[in-house]
Amino acid sequence: MSLVAKRYAQALFDTAVDKNVVDEVFDEFSTVIDLFKSEEKLMNLMLTPSINTSEKKEILNRVYGEESINLYLKNFLNILLDKNRFEYVEEINETFRQLVFPYKNTVEAVVKTAVPLDETLRAALEKNLEKRFDKKVLLKNQIDESIIGGAVVYVGDQIIDGSIKNQLNQMKTQMNSLRL
Repeated sequence: MSLVAKRYAQALFDTAVDKNVVDEVFDEFSTVIDLFKSEEKLMNLMLTPSINTSEKKEILNRVYGEESINLYLKNFLNILLDKNRFEYVEEINETFRQLVFPYKNTVEAVVKTAVPLDETLRAALEKNLEKRFDKKVLLKNQIDESIIGGAVVYVGDQIIDGSIKNQLNQMKTQMNSLRL
């Protein structure tokens, strides 16, 4: 994580806390980043040196309209353009997320399953994780057919492996250690 990302993320976070718009800025910044990730051409326009800053701001205005995103976030994106720091926008967003999670007593979790979780299982898992970690959990489901069945949950630096693949590997290890 770069010093630039840390400083800009901290500035945005401080402003959001000050103005009591942390949730709004968090959600909208994530949406902005998703758009830039999915629309490479838009990101390339923002990074093209031959396009002047006012044209880039106008492009952002057309994309987001006059009032479709939070004013503080919009001003922040304009500052990134003014200071030629837009290339750091994704890294700034990630750093900003890392500041928001502790502030909101929230943790991000990823659950890998062989098939998508249905909503009932997802809600139950989220509730159990919230009890275990005593924090609000934002749960993302990723599909990984190699785990065969069960689930592997990643919360911060902790891994809870309840996959069939892991159980088979443990049985294999036990069988190999048996002496006949």
